[in-house]
Amino acid sequence: MNLHVPTSRLIGHPRPWATLFLVVITYALAGCITTRVATEPDCDTPEGVTYSQKTVTAYFWGFKQPTDLKPPCDPRFNHLNGVTVKSTFAHYLLSTVTLGIVNKQQVRWCCAPYVPRRDSL
Repeated sequence: MNLHVPTSRLIGHPRPWATLFLVVITYALAGCITTRVATEPDCDTPEGVTYSQKTVTAYFWGFKQPTDLKPPCDPRFNHLNGVTVKSTFAHYLLSTVTLGIVNKQQVRWCCAPYVPRRDSL
């Protein structure tokens, strides 16, 4: 009768699937990445400023870029007041499953409100 127990079981070496599971959970819980560009005054400050958003898609590792966004800002004062680019876990999962062929990002922006110039006396 052989009662030999492998030392790897006694020491507690993790199994390969457990290590893989930990790596996947670590990346899954990371959430999303958000990059925000804001100017003065911020979009949250003026009243009546609304956000617009669109999900854009790049294909083939960025070789086919998404079409340029043309924000419908007031032509008298055609300036952006804030831009946020966000990639969610679902976007990263899609990119991973397609080996980077499909890359999605959510772009959110607001236009600066028109403020007429005041002439000094």
